[in-house]
Amino acid sequence: MTTRRTRGTDRTATVVLGAALVALALMAWEWRLDLVRQLDPTFDLAGVDAVVDSAWWPWAWAIAGIVLGLLGVVWLLAHLPRLTKGTSRLAESDPTGRLEVDRSSLAATLADRWADLAPVTGARGRILPDAPDVVELSAHVDVEAEPETLVQASQQVEREVAAAFPDGTVCVRFLLDGPARQRRTRRTTAIAVQE
Repeated sequence: MTTRRTRGTDRTATVVLGAALVALALMAWEWRLDLVRQLDPTFDLAGVDAVVDSAWWPWAWAIAGIVLGLLGVVWLLAHLPRLTKGTSRLAESDPTGRLEVDRSSLAATLADRWADLAPVTGARGRILPDAPDVVELSAHVDVEAEPETLVQASQQVEREVAAAFPDGTVCVRFLLDGPARQRRTRRTTAIAVQE
């Protein structure tokens, strides 16, 4: 998963890389079609031709290609999802036994509980890789939902989590999206008009 900072870096790098690729494509077309020399016949590109025809030019392109390929591999490896341990050890563990919680099951259970209490649809729970102690619950708010009901349901889930994990090892984040799109039906209504 990516953080806000890596998303910003990705966007900046994408814009810079895209601009560089467009510039390289334009340069390649110019090299092939020789448009600049047609517009201005006095424009001298003899130095460029000498560089392109030199013996080291293919090697320089090969090295640049290898470096760009390695940078691409490093970029992809940096964006692989981090493997996180699926369980968390609870503070109540002691030498007589170890207590652990399965985080993905906890997230699914809390999503189901929230869906039971709140006027929401499509509730899902997930654990954030960058913050394994946070359970993120997301859902679409129902079209006719009352704000008080949403707040009360969220507070109830928070109270239950606090009672189950009094040491604060689990926190809950609620994300509400707008109402889900309603499926269009092909129903027609017949209206009879009397004269």
